[in-house]
Formats: sequence, structure tokens, C-alpha cells
Amino acid sequence: MSFLRTKMGTDTTRLSWWERLVRIDTANPSYWGKHHLIDSWLIEFDEDGQPWREIGLDKSGSIVVAGPSSIDYGFWLDTEMRRSDFTGDPIPEEHFEQVWATSGVVAP
Repeated sequence: MSFLRTKMGTDTTRLSWWERLVRIDTANPSYWGKHHLIDSWLIEFDEDGQPWREIGLDKSGSIVVAGPSSIDYGFWLDTEMRRSDFTGDPIPEEHFEQVWATSGVVAP
């Protein structure tokens, strides 16, 4: 397992009501309308380098989204990307686990 903090995927802006209507993300219902709040991601990668768990943080470091969960598949988990496709800084497993524990998410 490896862990990373990245700013990738944080350049989204708030969507208009029309864009929100036509871009419904059925895989991540509790992420709806929150992507523009995310300033960085903490991502755990499995042994094959695939994203396994993710936490989206705002500028103050508060959790905006986390997944996968019983209702959300996950933003990065729904890509074909591997660890080598990401840029960012490695983080300790302990830090990821501490933040994950405060997310309240119970993985499926």
C-alpha cells in the first residue's frame, strides 16, 4: 500500500444548475455539488497501484468527501489511473488512517 496527497482533480468550478442537472454522477451521490470545494486529495493505493480509498479535503483540511462507502464508489476509484499517473507528495499511512477514521465512512 502507498499513500499520497495530490492536488490533481481540484480545478473544478461550481456548476450551474443546468450543468448539475445534465452531469448527475450516479456512482457518487453524496459527492454531488462538492467537487469545487476540494483543495486536495488523500489517496490510498493497493498493491497493484490502483486507487483504493480517497478523501477529499477543503482548504482548511476538513473532509469534504470520502470513499468508497456503502453509497459512493469513489472519484479516483472510477478511473483507469494507477499510482504512476499521479503527482503529489507521499504521506504516512498513519496520517491517512487518522483522517479516514474521522470521516465516519464505513467501507463496503
